[in-house]
Amino acid sequence: MIKHNAFGGSKLHGSDGSNGLSEHGKGSNGTSRAPDLHEGAIAVGLIDCLRFSRDCTIQALRTMHSELSIVPFASVADCIGAEPVGLHLILYYSHGESSSEMLVLQHVKELRGAFDGTPIIVLSDARTALQPRNIRNALNSGAQGFIPTSITEMSAAVAAIRFVKDGGTFAPLDLLLTQRTTSPPPASEASATKHLTPRQMTVLSHLRQGKANKIIAYELGMTESTVKVHIRNIMRKMGATNRTQAVYKSQQLNEVADSAGLTE
Repeated sequence: MIKHNAFGGSKLHGSDGSNGLSEHGKGSNGTSRAPDLHEGAIAVGLIDCLRFSRDCTIQALRTMHSELSIVPFASVADCIGAEPVGLHLILYYSHGESSSEMLVLQHVKELRGAFDGTPIIVLSDARTALQPRNIRNALNSGAQGFIPTSITEMSAAVAAIRFVKDGGTFAPLDLLLTQRTTSPPPASEASATKHLTPRQMTVLSHLRQGKANKIIAYELGMTESTVKVHIRNIMRKMGATNRTQAVYKSQQLNEVADSAGLTE
């Protein structure tokens, strides 16, 4: 069963070394050891092939929750080779430009084989991360969580980490419940977003970046209530029942438009 839970938080401890074991590394006898943790801390292995993204993720998590201690790795092979002891959970960040779906599933299976019993959460910024089939495939391959970073706020990601660590399974329920057709929408539907006003298109672009209403309001110089009105109108015109579905549909329509040569 897919469930959602919410947890609060403030900031965290963590290491941002490039080899994943610069601070939480090998013991004096050359064997892997657990991170030095205070009582109640959650040791999280973060696998991210992009140094900038890895550092930014660590810093973002550091501002959210004091119970998280991050052990970074540049690759799945580095994490498996280091044999870190005492990890409560593994975050595997898959970037769309560098990882195919099959490679992601392979990596999840490798991590599951190497860290039996350690929960794994996949973070993905790929467009395909919004497709229910890909989410289910990741869960079926051994992951206990799947987070599409394009539509997920950091606070929700922290909540997912704690929820999965406590034995739950996390995935975007709205996407999994979205009714899927057996074929992509016809190219003629790719003009649906043309019914949006320029202001609504701007709000939609911010929604696709996973920004909260208050952030959109601040960046666009609107009140939060005005942003909510725009979002309701976007949902109505897109035929969506919630903001997640509106984002998903807009990305689907863009892909159809690109393949049909409808975009400029």
